[in-house]
Amino acid sequence: MSSEQMIAIMIEDKTYSVSKRKLIEKSDYFRALYSSGMKESEEDSVQLQGLSVHGLELVIEFINTAKVQIDNETLEDLIETASFLQVTSIVKLLLSEIKLDNCVELYKLAEFYGIHDLSSACLKFMTCHYHPMVRRQEFRHLPAAFRQQVRDLRMKGTATLIAIGDFIGTSLDLAHQDEPWSMLRYDEVSQRWLPLASNLPSDMVNVRGYGSAVLDNYLFIVGGYRMTSQEISAAHCYNPCRNEWNQIASLNQKRSNFKLLAVNGKLYAVGGQSVSSVECYNPELDWWSSVASLPDPLAEFSACECKGMMYVMGGYTARGVNIIYTSIAFLFERIT
Repeated sequence: MSSEQMIAIMIEDKTYSVSKRKLIEKSDYFRALYSSGMKESEEDSVQLQGLSVHGLELVIEFINTAKVQIDNETLEDLIETASFLQVTSIVKLLLSEIKLDNCVELYKLAEFYGIHDLSSACLKFMTCHYHPMVRRQEFRHLPAAFRQQVRDLRMKGTATLIAIGDFIGTSLDLAHQDEPWSMLRYDEVSQRWLPLASNLPSDMVNVRGYGSAVLDNYLFIVGGYRMTSQEISAAHCYNPCRNEWNQIASLNQKRSNFKLLAVNGKLYAVGGQSVSSVECYNPELDWWSSVASLPDPLAEFSACECKGMMYVMGGYTARGVNIIYTSIAFLFERIT
């Protein structure tokens, strides 16, 4: 029985013995070398230059075991060596290892070494996890044009009509009548209203009088009141890229029957039942802060955004006034 042929891989003052068969299976570099017919293809040793010892050790570990330890400190060594030796299986493994704390570095390395599949996957990850990404320092240090590209990509896709409210007993053509109807999406193919998502968090069930708004293609549901208890300050957002709900920072003040508006990249929770205060949510900080209050408590009113301004109209208050809010100056002014 013949023994397996081993190849001595030398780098700096170190030598590693690796199965020739495994090198050919896992590395396009060695596969090309040993099928080239050149003199070097007949030798039982290979001298490598310009690579890190640790990077080579990681790649050899993968060639021998199909496993490799991946951490942020060794990413560059691993990708440099895997790219040079054309070990594409490592790239496929890295596609499943993209996380919030490494995707920026992975993207930079993938771009530098021309690994298109990996850079595209990192870009998609940043797009899908946009708000968690904007909170990270390494993302904020990226060029403004690239950060805008990530945001623009998040806005792409088929527009979907969403309806939020209590639709029990309405004339809408609803599929799955046994579902709890509070958030619907219109399916153009079947021309029917379907649940927006089937994974509504339990603490959002039976909540009424909440504020809702869309910012950066996230749906935010904030505040409100429960049918069996008092007002709440909890806030959630729905990410359609992942079909998942996440809880965000709660309001500083409980409120219901108020308006939630997206203005200039932030959210504003305006007024509410017996409430005149206004809070601003910054997704980069995941934090609510107080801004200029309404002149009077205001509830169940209409509001909209136009050219960076918030217009507040109607509702219940002690005095019947219409109000315009200037987000830059943080002032309210009465208008006729």
